[in-house]
Amino acid sequence: MKKTLITFIITLFVTISMNSQTKFDLPENIELKRDSDYAKYENDIVSAAKWLEETDLNTETDKRKQVDAFIIKWVSGTPNITVEMNSCLMKLYGKNNELLALYMASYSAYFIQNATADKTAAVKAGIVSMINVYKKGISITKSKEMEKAIEAYDQNKFDEYIAKNFG
Repeated sequence: MKKTLITFIITLFVTISMNSQTKFDLPENIELKRDSDYAKYENDIVSAAKWLEETDLNTETDKRKQVDAFIIKWVSGTPNITVEMNSCLMKLYGKNNELLALYMASYSAYFIQNATADKTAAVKAGIVSMINVYKKGISITKSKEMEKAIEAYDQNKFDEYIAKNFG
């Protein structure tokens, strides 16, 4: 009886864990030619950002590449959002190129979900997503600048860090 109960609890936990992951499917026949095309995919950008943040870097790698390509194409052409990037951002992700698409997606998602947002808040949203994935330590190469950002974040000095490096 006890063994059956433990097996049931483990099965339930695994099922809940698997279902709690964000599901995201790339839209089919993506067309980004006119300015009006980009608005159609805003919800997909928000979902993609969430999926990239929640899905470990070592899983669904082919899908991740496709999602990254979609995000980069969308960000490169959207007339409504200009993603803020500078040399400090490049130091943050370092050799972890996957974090760049995550940043762009999370930055864009923040603007999509908060119409009156400012660039600083969107930068913070993008970097927090990067920090969340980096802290998992899965398929990550250490970055001194990311370690500094995490330290600032953990010590409630993140606003100062953002102002100094992205202001």
